[in-house]
Amino acid sequence: MDTVKSPTVGRILHYFPNGADPITAANNAQVVPAIVVQDFGNTIVNLSVFPMNPDATNVLRYSVHHKSEAFEGQAYWDWPEIK
Repeated sequence: MDTVKSPTVGRILHYFPNGADPITAANNAQVVPAIVVQDFGNTIVNLSVFPMNPDATNVLRYSVHHKSEAFEGQAYWDWPEIK
């Protein structure tokens, strides 16, 4: 496994919700932009997530793991792809 760069507060990440997350119910989002609001000095972060939802500007997700450490079916974060 490659070493994952630890995120810091203010960095933009991609949040991948699981099927049970209300974010997916709003617009079937597979990936949602998020900003790190608290990092724990490793690959676990608290996020402010920005779904495409006219009823809310953002939502918080706590203790989100990087995809390399998430359990199957669990929501996770990853760095945005460079295209």
